[in-house]
Amino acid sequence: MYIRKNIFLLFTLFTFTSAGVFAQLTDNIKLGNPDVGDLKIVAFNLTKDARVKVEGTGGSFTKWDNQIAFYGWILDADTREIVWTALDRDFEEELSDIAGLIDFEAELDLKKGNYEAYYVGIDNNYYYKMNNFNGIWNKLFGSRKRNFRASNIDDLFMTLRTSGAVMNKRDSEEFIDDYVDKAIVSFIRVRDGEYLKEGFSLTKETKLKVYSVGEGQRKNVYDYAWIYDVKNNKRVWSMNDNYPDWAGGAEKNILVRETITLPAGSYRVHYVTDDSHSFERWNALPPDDPQFWGVVVSLVNESDRANVKPFKEVDVVKPLIELIRIGDDEFVSQGLKLEKDMDIRILCLGEGPSKDNMVDAGWIINAETRKSIWDMRGNWTDHAGGADKNRMVDEVIKLKKGSYIVYYSSDGSHSFEEWNSTPPYERERWGITIWAADENDSKFTSVFHPDDFKNENVIAEIVRVRDDDYSRENFTLESDSRVRVVAYGEGDRGGMYDFGWIENRNTRKIVWEMTYRKTEHGGGADKNRYFNDTILLEAGEYTLYYESDGSHSYRDWNASPPRDEEMYGITLLKE
Repeated sequence: MYIRKNIFLLFTLFTFTSAGVFAQLTDNIKLGNPDVGDLKIVAFNLTKDARVKVEGTGGSFTKWDNQIAFYGWILDADTREIVWTALDRDFEEELSDIAGLIDFEAELDLKKGNYEAYYVGIDNNYYYKMNNFNGIWNKLFGSRKRNFRASNIDDLFMTLRTSGAVMNKRDSEEFIDDYVDKAIVSFIRVRDGEYLKEGFSLTKETKLKVYSVGEGQRKNVYDYAWIYDVKNNKRVWSMNDNYPDWAGGAEKNILVRETITLPAGSYRVHYVTDDSHSFERWNALPPDDPQFWGVVVSLVNESDRANVKPFKEVDVVKPLIELIRIGDDEFVSQGLKLEKDMDIRILCLGEGPSKDNMVDAGWIINAETRKSIWDMRGNWTDHAGGADKNRMVDEVIKLKKGSYIVYYSSDGSHSFEEWNSTPPYERERWGITIWAADENDSKFTSVFHPDDFKNENVIAEIVRVRDDDYSRENFTLESDSRVRVVAYGEGDRGGMYDFGWIENRNTRKIVWEMTYRKTEHGGGADKNRYFNDTILLEAGEYTLYYESDGSHSYRDWNASPPRDEEMYGITLLKE
């Protein structure tokens, strides 16, 4: 079996308390005296069908202006389904004004089998502040404040009683161990800030069960799982592909219980968590199945066990280009030559404080024409986990035979190992990675250094322009020609400060000039301007000019640089 369990520390902010193994049968099980942050768990086996009476006292308090709740529930240990919770109880209308201790009771007809009883003391500050718990909190625990005191702990408990000695206490981890021991991959009791992954291979098409509990709201997920096909280089399942179910407790607790079919191949299971609300420490009501915070992948049919093999590392598709682990104020590039038309997969992680403003991002240009082929635009991105400004694009595009340059640029904050807010899940991939969508196409590719690329279409160029520059370059056209002008400069509506122009040497007339209205935003600071289009020039002799002022130029930027900073200046290309 290829199983990995996330083992938690005993001495953490979130305390896990379990009962020992008891051989004798009993008619009475009690959980109680929890402190804030305690999760009490008692596992038990019913030797026959029985009526179980649940009695206890929960409560609603405040402590240091935080809302605190105490309550319990019972879970079927085999199906992981909840069979009863105090949060389901219909309180009378007058109970909505109660704060302090609250009694609860219920009678349950339970089948012979395995169960887990839970009792929790939880600081629900998250939902208390957000005020979006849809009235459940006030209905169950009251709206009036009553301060929590240590003496209240003695009154907080939950008791399970039967008419005969039919309950057998078990070790609280025993049932869970039985469940995950049959799994292909399991990550359970996952803590804050984890990124876990484990691989397996299949020799035949196989049906699998995926059971995962995590955290998410609306379109964003924060603690979640996905499965990646490493041979075909794509995600085959993700916890947020479909609408997850509510996992009980806080509204942001989500659950997926799904059967999937995977063909023969090699796969990696991933599970990631952000910096809060996990088995380590809940900042809102925990889910109904808190110990399974994570993901478990297992077989639907045990007869398929022979299909499961150790992960084949050789099946991992190697990237064509990998510009990753990008730090602050970096500008990196890599050339890519394709000998045939092909599909490529792009994974790009970056920073976008707003949909219209990506400050850490990647892009691809045609090396011959310098035209943008692909760009990481904010409104096309998905949340990459962690802070909302962490954005990602994971897509397949078609590229024609030719030479390309892949770029990635970062600003002065929030980058690999220099995060100023919560990092993304795949933090080591901060940057841009490119694969051949079909691994067989990799042999038709090669890489080159952008500085080594010799563009035979260059007519004249003045690039990498510095401050206070005034440069010129003469050129001659033997015939009327369509010429591509690629120019980067600095300007605003008041005029251009770094700009280029073309003059006919015989007539002394300016035949083209870089103006604000002719240009578009060139990436980075708003004042970075960009032009890339063709013009028609008659046969004759010309001079190419470029002039810059005393600030904001190549390698001496006083604001965010333009996208293609190596091309700052002006270039003329044969079209």
